[in-house]
Amino acid sequence: MNWHLLNLATESDRNEALALSKLALNSSRLGARAFDMTWRSGSINDPSSLRVFVLRREATPVGLAVFSVHSKALALRLGEISIANVSLIRHWHLGDPYLDVTLDSAAATDACRALVSAATSQLGRRECLFFEGLPVEGPMRDAIAGSKSNTATLRLDLGDDFEHQFIRMPNSFADYLEQLGSRSRQSLLYSRRRLAKDMGDDVRCECFESEQSIERFVVDATAVSRKTYQWNLLGLGLRDPEALSNTLRLAARNGWLRSFILYCRQAPVAFMLGSQHGDCYYYDDVGYDPDFSKWSVGSVLQLLVLEQLLGRPDKPTTFDFSTGYGEHKGRFGNFSRRECNLLVLPRTFANVALGHAYRGTDRLSRSAARILANAGLKDRLKRLIRRGSARNVTPG
Repeated sequence: MNWHLLNLATESDRNEALALSKLALNSSRLGARAFDMTWRSGSINDPSSLRVFVLRREATPVGLAVFSVHSKALALRLGEISIANVSLIRHWHLGDPYLDVTLDSAAATDACRALVSAATSQLGRRECLFFEGLPVEGPMRDAIAGSKSNTATLRLDLGDDFEHQFIRMPNSFADYLEQLGSRSRQSLLYSRRRLAKDMGDDVRCECFESEQSIERFVVDATAVSRKTYQWNLLGLGLRDPEALSNTLRLAARNGWLRSFILYCRQAPVAFMLGSQHGDCYYYDDVGYDPDFSKWSVGSVLQLLVLEQLLGRPDKPTTFDFSTGYGEHKGRFGNFSRRECNLLVLPRTFANVALGHAYRGTDRLSRSAARILANAGLKDRLKRLIRRGSARNVTPG
């Protein structure tokens, strides 16, 4: 079995990629959206942003891997403070590749090892493979972890393994509330009632799903994002309104768009950027106005989103909280999968130096965090940093 890089500029290779992506999308696997070529690139007619590999056993396709090519720096951080950013071109793969169920575990691991070799052979200077949300018990993690003797590549783990949270959606919102612990349920419903009371019942959660609604969503969600610590401290958030509008427009045209904003007294205070592909809802980004944190508006928005989704005729069966763990996700999720994020880079002098720098700042960060935690100062310092950065609101 060998992996072949498809030439998406040719009709035959495009058709093969689309046929395999339909198989992957219909496989009922978690994160199947990753194999939707339209979602990954914006358009199958724009092949420059994709690297699509197909695995063939003799003449039969039995595997698919989709990499999106984009520029994203590697941040060297001390805690939540970024001290340097190193430019990288990442070939981004989400989760494990799609492999035919007829492949046993040994064959799947061998196939993943061959994929890493084939994909790294396409890398240029300052390029790397970025595996996001890679299942710890999956064949790709096994393949990469078992390649320590490989002198051609360098593996760089981005943080610790984490629990990727999901919700198996029940038949109704009432059934979902019953699944929660009594303390958590009472706390969430209290926050909802308190917010409504303090805002004079002028609270609403609006779902944005049409092309006509996109402009207002982008304006209001970006206004919230500018107030967050993610924007002011980490350089994250909804920083490119034009690109965001294009992404939402594509989602709306395909019937995927399901994004939400919580309004209090007519002002936007929290947003959720998301979409529904098939029977799975994907939560892609969230943010809330820190001035409303005492009302737990992020949790209230999450509760109202679930209520709306479970009240729809096309309600999803799974809610995917996206990669990375957060206390908020763990509070609402009811099952999880252990995952990791990692880079695979060509073993050059520059990349070895980059690996040492990244691991060094990471170790220093962890040591400082342990010292602060032992002194009872870690959480207090984190809150001070976030509040200070959130006050430094960037003007619109």
